[in-house]
Amino acid sequence: MSKRLHIVSFDVPIPADYGGVIDVFYKIKALHSLGCSIHLHCFKYGRSEDTTLLSYCSKVTYYKRKTNPIILLKATPYVVASRVNNKLLENLLKDNYPVLLEGLHLSWCLPALVLKRKRVFVRAHNIEHNYYSGLRLAETSWWRKVYFALEARKLKKYEGILKNADGIFSISENDHAYFSKTYGNSILVPAFNSLDRVSSPLGKGDFALYHGNLSVAENIKAALFLVNIFKDLSIPLIVAGKSPSYKLEKIISSNKHIALIANPSSSKLNELIENAQLHVLPTFQATGIKLKLLTALFKGRHCLVNQNMVQENTLKALTVVCESDDQWKLKIKEYMDVSFDQQMLSSREVKFTDYDSKNSAEKIIAAVFN
Repeated sequence: MSKRLHIVSFDVPIPADYGGVIDVFYKIKALHSLGCSIHLHCFKYGRSEDTTLLSYCSKVTYYKRKTNPIILLKATPYVVASRVNNKLLENLLKDNYPVLLEGLHLSWCLPALVLKRKRVFVRAHNIEHNYYSGLRLAETSWWRKVYFALEARKLKKYEGILKNADGIFSISENDHAYFSKTYGNSILVPAFNSLDRVSSPLGKGDFALYHGNLSVAENIKAALFLVNIFKDLSIPLIVAGKSPSYKLEKIISSNKHIALIANPSSSKLNELIENAQLHVLPTFQATGIKLKLLTALFKGRHCLVNQNMVQENTLKALTVVCESDDQWKLKIKEYMDVSFDQQMLSSREVKFTDYDSKNSAEKIIAAVFN
């Protein structure tokens, strides 16, 4: 049977430089490597068309996302309503190939596709109403708090549309449990990523690292938490990521042993990840799976996290979990002196197969083309 598939993405997945599009891009690569012919549909808002996608897709069609503020007044969540596009629906109905919708964001077309007997699957990147509730808590801007609160309420009500899907590909164990209980049609497909093997270096480094998109409120909050922890220690901390806020820059500059590296290149970030002794990765939002954790685990040395960061049971054994400020300080001091050894590396190699993109792509193919 020919494996032809429509994939509808909420954004252009190149460059693959943040969680959602990393999953989309490496999913496309993995499916292509297993013989899938993919017609990719992308929504554009701030990202350019990229011919690289044609290396993995038979066709790429772009659509403009609506940005009119009046959409905020609709009962439908903004992330959904801003992507409603009749031309997209028309294109999806031109053939009988199955459809993979990347997120609740694209689910508006589910009922119409199912009505025409199309097989339709949804990749759940998060439990979206929980994710937006978390964004509200991390925000400092009052109007953004209001937006996230309203969007979370709309998303929770709207989520029922997923009952129409032939399957939901959940990204984490917790999400899988939720969607299985709520809709009964969930399949656990771990996050796709750029990793093809465990490459954590043996030995020791001499600094701690936090990395992430530093324009996102959740990551800013995590970085400020770490600055507060490390200001009382003599251990070097590097905070690296794109578009750091002015507030973060100013606070970091007042601490001599804490450095900010803004907008590092991919090669520079990989260098930091490989050379760090510690990866310090707190989060205040227990949703989905954090791809920065996977990257740190399979490319770096010791990973110190809080409970929110490590919801996956398969990963918990590979990390050091800290909660209180005192625990963070104690474990940072302790693991700065612990060499990363062959036994630790071997433990990660055993777990790596759960996050191998080829294995995840085979799960999707088995479900979609059965």
